[in-house]
Amino acid sequence: MTDETIVAVRQASFAYAEAVRTTQRFFDRIEDPTDPAVLAEYAALAEQEKEANDTRLDAIAAAGFGVPSIDQTAS
Repeated sequence: MTDETIVAVRQASFAYAEAVRTTQRFFDRIEDPTDPAVLAEYAALAEQEKEANDTRLDAIAAAGFGVPSIDQTAS
């Protein structure tokens, strides 16, 4: 495994974790879950999480140490 592969996994994992933290902070601050702006923001955050997760899983697979029975996306 090359150093670039490990760096890619680290970066992708960090980005995914940050996307999840951003969504968590969103839920900490919302007050009206029926507000259309809140729903639109959540939709954007959920898409960012999905994209970050897909990138993370791709990096894990490229590194050759994914666990197919666990590391799957719900597409």
